[in-house]
Amino acid sequence: MGTAVYLALCFGIVLGSAKHHHALRAPVINLQGAEELIAVVREDENIISTVPDFSIVVETGPVCSYLVTSPDNEPIPFEAQLVDKTTGAAILRVKDAATLDCKKPEYNLQVQAVKCDNENIRSEAVSLKVRVKDTNNHAPEIENPWYTFHVEEGKVVDMIGVLKASDKDCGHPFGEICEFEITNGLKELPFAINNKGVLRTTQPLNYTQSKSYILTVVANDCAMRKSKSALVTIHVDEKCVQGVNGVNERVNYNPGSGSKLLLPDVNLEFCETDAVCEPKHVEAVVELRAGHVTQGCARDTVYDNQTIQSCGLSPATVRLLNEKEIETSAENHVVEMEGVEFDGTRGVVVADDKFKGLIPDKFTLSFSMKHAAGTKEQQNNKQNILCESDDFNMNRHHFSAYIRHCKLEVVLRREANAAADFRAAEWRWSMPEVCDNEWHSYSLLFNGIDDVSVMVDGKAFKADERNPEILDDWPLHKTKQLKTKLVVGACWHGRQQQMAQYFRGQLSSIYLLSGTVESQSAIKCAHTCPEQLQFTGIDELLEGQSATFSPEQTTVTLKAGTPKQIAQMLRRVAYVNTQEKPTPGHRTFHVSTEVTCKQDEKKMKLQDAKGYVFVQHVAVPTLSISSSSVLTSSQHNLKIGTAMVPDLHITVSQANADGEIEDVTTQHKLDYCKMHLRPARDMDVEYFSSPASLIASMNIEFEHDKDGILLRGEESIQGYKEVLSKVHYFNTRPESYNKRVYAIQCAMMKGRVLSNELVVTMTIEGAPTTTTTTEAPTVFLNTGDGTLDSLELIERHFEPEFDQLGSSRLQNILEMDLPRPKALLSHHGYDVGQGAIAGGAVAVVVVVCVGFLLVLLVIGVLKMRDTPLPRRRRQKRVQSDGGLHWDDSGMNITVNPLDDVEKNEVVDEFSDEESSDGESDCSYHDDEEVSDEEEAPEVLPHLEGNQRAGLEWDDDETLPTNARSYRV
Repeated sequence: MGTAVYLALCFGIVLGSAKHHHALRAPVINLQGAEELIAVVREDENIISTVPDFSIVVETGPVCSYLVTSPDNEPIPFEAQLVDKTTGAAILRVKDAATLDCKKPEYNLQVQAVKCDNENIRSEAVSLKVRVKDTNNHAPEIENPWYTFHVEEGKVVDMIGVLKASDKDCGHPFGEICEFEITNGLKELPFAINNKGVLRTTQPLNYTQSKSYILTVVANDCAMRKSKSALVTIHVDEKCVQGVNGVNERVNYNPGSGSKLLLPDVNLEFCETDAVCEPKHVEAVVELRAGHVTQGCARDTVYDNQTIQSCGLSPATVRLLNEKEIETSAENHVVEMEGVEFDGTRGVVVADDKFKGLIPDKFTLSFSMKHAAGTKEQQNNKQNILCESDDFNMNRHHFSAYIRHCKLEVVLRREANAAADFRAAEWRWSMPEVCDNEWHSYSLLFNGIDDVSVMVDGKAFKADERNPEILDDWPLHKTKQLKTKLVVGACWHGRQQQMAQYFRGQLSSIYLLSGTVESQSAIKCAHTCPEQLQFTGIDELLEGQSATFSPEQTTVTLKAGTPKQIAQMLRRVAYVNTQEKPTPGHRTFHVSTEVTCKQDEKKMKLQDAKGYVFVQHVAVPTLSISSSSVLTSSQHNLKIGTAMVPDLHITVSQANADGEIEDVTTQHKLDYCKMHLRPARDMDVEYFSSPASLIASMNIEFEHDKDGILLRGEESIQGYKEVLSKVHYFNTRPESYNKRVYAIQCAMMKGRVLSNELVVTMTIEGAPTTTTTTEAPTVFLNTGDGTLDSLELIERHFEPEFDQLGSSRLQNILEMDLPRPKALLSHHGYDVGQGAIAGGAVAVVVVVCVGFLLVLLVIGVLKMRDTPLPRRRRQKRVQSDGGLHWDDSGMNITVNPLDDVEKNEVVDEFSDEESSDGESDCSYHDDEEVSDEEEAPEVLPHLEGNQRAGLEWDDDETLPTNARSYRV
């Protein structure tokens, strides 16, 4: 029993001891054969799965928690939450305040299980390795939101710049940038970008097309997540081209618009990278080149009206060759070109109405000529520009200006009435302009044969001892034949009756001033170019800057210190054309620039520029007249006169430079206005009146005939309007008309611009106004010089002056013998009845007298047929007035033509007073006596018969000239 007790006691001790040992045992984490716990977690996950799962050996439990620690004491974003104390099941999760980042891809931790009853009893530490898995939770980011690059125009650039982008994600594919994209590339912009962010051009850029571009670019990671857009600005840099840039190729010019800038947007580039040169000064030359004119000057403006007035030229100058008026014919055919083309077979005879007589020893001859040297044979022959020679039987050249051996030669022979001495007769100028085949203007100034000079292009020719050559000769011999012929482009040889010595080349603007000489200053002024260059920046010139013009002002030279200053000066160069109607077309201009360097005075010529001025057609003004087209007048008003166009309006309109229509009435004058009746007026009963005093104060002439009225003379439009509105129409028998139609039309600009034809219809209605009073009503008519209230003034202003009508005397008499209008007769106190009776009586008397005169006229005609009149010269009959002398200086007696017929033919048949030769004083056979005697030829004392001595210049081509002497 003791043993049993002892055994029981020992067994109890053992059991108690075992139970106590089991209570103090540490938990054991069950790795299920693994060496460590492994977990993988995504950045965006909170619950983490481990391999193997969290658990303990059951016999070692229970556990109340797990302790997660780090050997490196780094922050631990994880925690283990116990699920089952007995089994030790737990969940690994991310702490609430912690975030995972792939930048910390792995965590090496230790885990211990903590005993429930005693926190100090822990399991051995087990390794826990947590790997963080990347997710695409970040978008790519481009480094800069805005990039700016510069690209030079004209070439392809492989790398404009590099764009950089990053992604906070880790590794492939979320953390890598795989692509850059231009999102506004739908506009076909000339740019591209690769996956490295390198931006390039796909084609050369042009500064003039676009000065800058703006691109939007995004970056994509390998998972195709896009970044925000970045803006890229690309500035296109203009390529540095040395020279003048920004020149407008075409500059439109409207005549009458004044001056216009040629180079308003010009720039001057000087590229220092191309040449190491510090400018000392810069020089630019602008030259106007007009192909159809001489040195920029139009030939046809030398003697236009504006030039004559402004330069003081003589208005007596006559134009011998007018290209627009030359008539073509089979013999003398010319072709109108820039001037008149003479091909060596044509000549133009100057009409007598332009110049008649001999060219004197004082004159001015001006002409424009374009002449080439030609062959040697052509140079040996005379080529006459202008020649005056005998019209018949002889070939003497009284005057000639011609080309020979490329010299300008002039012959001026003294006539037979000159002193018989050996004097200058031929002049020869040697000058390069004669045969350079370019247009030049020449002026020959003859102030007597001892004072002769020539001007070329408005400049005086500098004479020396041998240029010009001067040859002497005797005067021409006296002949019966004095008639000459003046020819342009050839010379008339009267002996052969044909042209000779033809000119080859072009001639234009041939003018002759006879009897006097123009001053050289006037000629120089006349050659001032109507189209020229101007510099409008004179007031802006700085020290060291200058603007110099050529004499014709077609070239301007600018000088300054820097290219920038020259560019500013070039912008102030302008073109102007002062002609009213300049020739339309283009005029080219050329700009050249040269830089002088400081270092070695080296000159560098920059690239030139050119353009052209296009002179547009002159807009033709429109002349318009308007008034009431239908008027109504009573018969009474027609007897006392009624205005024909009381509400007349005359306007001139013209399109301006912008194409807008402007009223330019005050800028023009009218040449004439006509007012014609349809049909022509009955001169027995229809009259016109005119405001005489108003017309006298203006430059207007008033004419009227059976067709109507003509007002002519250069006068303002307002003046014509006032006169026309005061013209009145009279009709002494208005009851014979029910209407009157007339048309009005005006003209201006030398008749080149006609107005519309205004047709007015005047309707005549009603009966003449009568009065029962003995005192006639006073008629008041406004004629511009006051109110008229007497018959004499009415007759003076409203009845035509018959001597000015241009009609026959008989018509005038019939008009004067007509009974006066009743309204006018009543003004002298006659009532209507008396006027009618008096008018009828006068009419009867007139009819009887006219009938009697007609009877006498028939008898006289029959008598003249039976009695032929002798053709001898009638002796003048001596008539005596019996000592009674009438002072008829103040009388104006109108003679009836029928009375003249009676006196001339009928009276001789019945009169007892006849002249001694039996002929009437009024015989129309008083012809001039014609002598058949021939005048004896007269020659100078030193010439006998057909002897030829001296420079006769008969130009038979086969006869040599002799007796020439050289004189300085």
